[in-house]
Formats: sequence, structure tokens, C-alpha cells
Amino acid sequence: MIISLNELNKRETGKIDLNFSQKIDNISYCDNTYKLASPISLIGKISKNAKDEVHLRADVDFTLIDNCSRCLEPVEVPMSYTIDGFLVSEDFDEDSFEDYDAFIIDTDEVDLVKIIEQTLDFNLPQKVLCDEDCKGLCPKCGANLNKETCSCSETASDEDDNIDPRFAKLKDLFKND
Repeated sequence: MIISLNELNKRETGKIDLNFSQKIDNISYCDNTYKLASPISLIGKISKNAKDEVHLRADVDFTLIDNCSRCLEPVEVPMSYTIDGFLVSEDFDEDSFEDYDAFIIDTDEVDLVKIIEQTLDFNLPQKVLCDEDCKGLCPKCGANLNKETCSCSETASDEDDNIDPRFAKLKDLFKND
């Protein structure tokens, strides 16, 4: 999804309309690579304002595959958000763009996939769950408690067996109360 800004920079047009749907295998963010379950759909425009600043506004829709935070099973996560920012050079004045995102570009071409990767930061959910009632993994044997029951809780004779030996002395702290 590389867009040339030549026509906009030469003032041959006032805006560039964006209407893309492209299948991409994966997208990267913070040393994580996410597989995509759907094509990236992007609808919006790139335009220049009166101050000769290049503005990007686009709605983005796609579905990525992440792991459940509790059981680590793959989960499809629908993503839908708006990108609203300016395309600037490296020496831009930060005060001029404090209310908007600023995406640094160094050529007359914009890679929209890279901008989508940069905007994932504020749009990824903090915790991905396969189900609100996900039971997660057994902390002792690692069994997925959604699919099977483990015998770890049955084999423990009492609560004292579950206490980390480094903290065993702390259990007697409140016994005299």
C-alpha cells in the first residue's frame, strides 16, 4: 500500500482519495508479528491544507490473530479505527502538531502499512480473551482448563502443599490474632 505524493506536492490535485482492500499476511508491532485473518481495508484521503501541510485521515478495518491472555489459544481480534494525522519530514515543529499524530516520511511516497503498524499502539486491546469465562492454564501442569481438567488440585492434600517454600514462614504471621 505505497502511495505516491507527487501529484499532491506538485499541486496537480488537492487531495488523493484512498479506497483499498489488500491481503497482507502479517503485520509487525513492537517486535511482535501478527498474522492477519482478513484483508486490510482502508478508506480515506490525503490532502494539503492552507499551510501546505499534508494531512491523512483514513478509516482502517482488519482482523488480526493474537493469543488469548489466559489460555494462549489463537483468537481473531477485529480492528477498526481512524487514523488522523500529518505526514511530516524529520525536522518538523512538534508544537504545530501537538493535537495530531505526526508520521515521519522521507520521500514522496507513503507506505500505509507502516503507518498502520505505528497506530496499532493505541488500538490493540490491552487483554485479548478467547471468552470472558476463559479458565486459562493450570499454574502447575500447564493444562488448558477450558479443554481438560487436570489432577493437580486433586493430588494436593491441603493448602500447605501449594505454598512456595520461600514464603512458608509468612503463613504463621497472622495466626496469633
